[in-house]
Amino acid sequence: MREPGGRLLFLGAVALGAALISGTGAGAESVVTVASKDGTPISVECIGSGPTLLLVHGGTGDRTRWTPLFPLFAPSVTACAMDRRGHGTSGDGREYSLQKEAEDVAAVVESRPGKVFVLGHSFGGVASLEAAFLTDKIAKLILYEPPVRNPGNAAILDRMEKLIAAGDREAALVAFFGEIVMISPSEIALMKTRPSWPGLLASVESSIRQDRALSAYRFDAARMRTLQTPVLLLMGGNTASPQLKLAVDSLKQSLPHAELTVFPHQEHNAMDSIPREFADKVLQFIVGG
Repeated sequence: MREPGGRLLFLGAVALGAALISGTGAGAESVVTVASKDGTPISVECIGSGPTLLLVHGGTGDRTRWTPLFPLFAPSVTACAMDRRGHGTSGDGREYSLQKEAEDVAAVVESRPGKVFVLGHSFGGVASLEAAFLTDKIAKLILYEPPVRNPGNAAILDRMEKLIAAGDREAALVAFFGEIVMISPSEIALMKTRPSWPGLLASVESSIRQDRALSAYRFDAARMRTLQTPVLLLMGGNTASPQLKLAVDSLKQSLPHAELTVFPHQEHNAMDSIPREFADKVLQFIVGG
């Protein structure tokens, strides 16, 4: 997904598009807007000081899913959480593709000073991985169960569209998490109790276009072997999805500088259920290694 001179294509847009909206002083919360390659405005919220850790959320929700982790990251790094296109306060383009998602991540990385650490969850992990082929500013990658081996889920996605049209957004979201991501009913019940659930419901349509984009993605082990960026792969010990297990294993076998951490008794959302352990593992990799 690298275009000739791809990294340089971002610089002009980033230089013109990064604008401070709120927040002053080291360690204070601030929100910036970065223009992606196609001009789409991407919102990024930052807090802390030191090197940047960019946080890229998964298929649904927005940057606020990382807010509870800010106090754990901010003493060590500048934690920056972005709204992916079509989510939160970010804009959206007329055309959609995984390439554009990767360009968004790369644009935010290019807008930050120095080298940048990137943590991508689920679909955000795929966008983050592909961004590493577009910019050389990513010092290390942390990928939590990125679905790079997606078989396609056309029938489920069609049913989700019908449920949304009928006004049953929650049933559509439960179908996505339960049948595609294969999160257990007990974990979905916990997700419904968290503050992030309304945001997930609000963005359920995005999971449909994203999953369709993933169905066209072709994992290339030979290409992955060319990526020299150190990568930490994260996985839940209780993750049930064969596709996610295959994805993580494929990356572990093909990325030349990859290591794997499995969180015992966790599924797809360890940052919510064991936030301190999750943050400690991330910081140990990016700061201590």
